[in-house]
Amino acid sequence: MTDIMQVKGLTFKNEKKKHWFAQPEIFQLGPIELNVKRGETIAIIGENRSGKSLLAKLLVGAVEANSGEIVLNNNVYDARFNKKASRNSRTSDIRMIFQHSNESMNPALTVGRILDEPLRLNTGSDEATRKAIISDNLVKVGLLREHYYFYQHMLSDGQQQRVALARSIMLQPKVLVADEPFAALDPTIRSQTVNLILKLQQEMGLAFVFISHNLGIVRHIADKLIVMQDGNIVEAGKTETLFRWPQHEVTKKLILAYQSLVPQQTLR
Repeated sequence: MTDIMQVKGLTFKNEKKKHWFAQPEIFQLGPIELNVKRGETIAIIGENRSGKSLLAKLLVGAVEANSGEIVLNNNVYDARFNKKASRNSRTSDIRMIFQHSNESMNPALTVGRILDEPLRLNTGSDEATRKAIISDNLVKVGLLREHYYFYQHMLSDGQQQRVALARSIMLQPKVLVADEPFAALDPTIRSQTVNLILKLQQEMGLAFVFISHNLGIVRHIADKLIVMQDGNIVEAGKTETLFRWPQHEVTKKLILAYQSLVPQQTLR
């Protein structure tokens, strides 16, 4: 598999002053070096305030980096996006899946209008073409074409999550990034969503980068595991290798905590 995304020298520094006389609270991330292959699933884990969510936001351009570049589908983007166009030009190649699908949907808009927005803002397609694309993607995520006319209150939690997924693939991205995409779902819907993402990966060749505290899901779907601490990657490798032979103390702590919650016979 070839690299679909390369992250080079990505850094971020933030200083926060709580009040006038206090020392500033400084958090520094990176430099981060990261390669993602086409169709690969990468999980990012770590303790709280390790920089996982910040890294996800930097990748999709929701937060501006201090330095670094991101290569997406052989296109090089400055992660600082000093010019707005630098951020907007990569929106079709990398998209975000929101954790709380119900909070990311405008209840006053139909599903069709919600899904139309990324197409209307990022493509030159006419209304009929956009509607056909939306209908096809609704079917692709397991919904009906008729859901185009539904409002949020007419959808179950699982259906809302599928709408969020449909929105994330509307521009035919190469990489999906998600911060705790399964945390707000009940076990049944979570299992359905995981299987749907795996299906879409196979069909579309998507790479999936996700942050999760659920190491059971991580072990099940991730090809590669990245462990973060204090804004840095402290260990990375194949998922099963790190689960069986963790080297860094943080990795050992996280794996041990997971294993203590799993019946021992399932670990053999």
